[in-house]
Amino acid sequence: MSDLTPEQVALLADKLLKGTISPEERALFEKWYNTLPEEAIEWNDETVHSREELRSQMLSPMLQYIKGEKTVVGKWYWAAASLLVLIIAGSIYYAKEKKERLQAVNQPAVHNNILPGSNKATLTLANGSVIVLEDEHSGTLAKQGSVQVIKLNNGQLAYKDGQGKDGGQPVSFNTLSTPRGGQYQVTLPDGTMVWMNAASSLVFPTAFTGKDRTVKLKGEAYFEVAANEHQPFIVSVNNMEVRVLGTHFNVMAYEEEQVVKTTLLQGMVKVASSNKEVLLKPGQQAKMKHSGEMNVLPVNVEEVIAWKNGIFSFNDATIEEVMQQIARWYDAEVVYPDGVPKGLFRGEIDRTADISTVLKILEVSGVKFTVEGHKILVRA
Repeated sequence: MSDLTPEQVALLADKLLKGTISPEERALFEKWYNTLPEEAIEWNDETVHSREELRSQMLSPMLQYIKGEKTVVGKWYWAAASLLVLIIAGSIYYAKEKKERLQAVNQPAVHNNILPGSNKATLTLANGSVIVLEDEHSGTLAKQGSVQVIKLNNGQLAYKDGQGKDGGQPVSFNTLSTPRGGQYQVTLPDGTMVWMNAASSLVFPTAFTGKDRTVKLKGEAYFEVAANEHQPFIVSVNNMEVRVLGTHFNVMAYEEEQVVKTTLLQGMVKVASSNKEVLLKPGQQAKMKHSGEMNVLPVNVEEVIAWKNGIFSFNDATIEEVMQQIARWYDAEVVYPDGVPKGLFRGEIDRTADISTVLKILEVSGVKFTVEGHKILVRA
């Protein structure tokens, strides 16, 4: 077999899927693929049954690995490492020996399809006017005192003070809101960068002039706070505050969730409820219930912020937990006609995939889905 590591194989597979693979890299990938057992990957182009059998053969060891049922060893572990990237995107790319092309086998889960979310949001100014950001061209969108609201060429929102100070103008408050099926990124007046997930809102001033920098969050957002030891940055959410000087952290505070989760990636934050305060270290998450009870536990931070990087990441998540994220991102209603199915799901899914691809992947857990318009029916 080729001496490629699993990581190298996965990288080549990803480039192949994106169409950025070079002829030399493609030759390496095909050489690796052709070292797999021939009897395990041969199939007849004219029969659907053989294609299903091939897909099953490829999926089986990968799913055993994902579910943690048993250790996957040998060549099919290598196949799982690279094919995970391809299967998640909804296709299996099969390199036929001595041919220049790759064939894609698409397996839509449903007839009715729903497209993934995208960069869209509304900005409500202090005077009540609303700007639909995805409909605007790049450039200055509004001016509030000395502060300009700018849509950058990359589509992000930024606030810039033309005088480098508040100019004696009263501070105005703006609200950035993402709908279900939307996300957006904004740079606040102090330089703090905020990534907002779907169905979220952030209230913030056009200038931070007081003793602290306070914003109010509903939903979920990832913050990279500009350092300022003289002016703490505070995220106010429900009955809790997250206080920092300069750090990277994620806050998840959807109203329908049972807990508010604050996860620290870098620096230090203080999480305070009405009856308790905790200091988080990088890699820790504070979970606060509506009652005010708070617990701190270690977490995989990359999994927590996977949404920011365009990925759904699940680690022994219930179907209900999975579908809550799916519903927000695809702006869909989830219905359980026979109750919520049991079982756990572990794996990653590309957030740019359409709903048919996502549901086909989720079906490996034994759950069945039917899509009717923007309604997803979930059954065991």
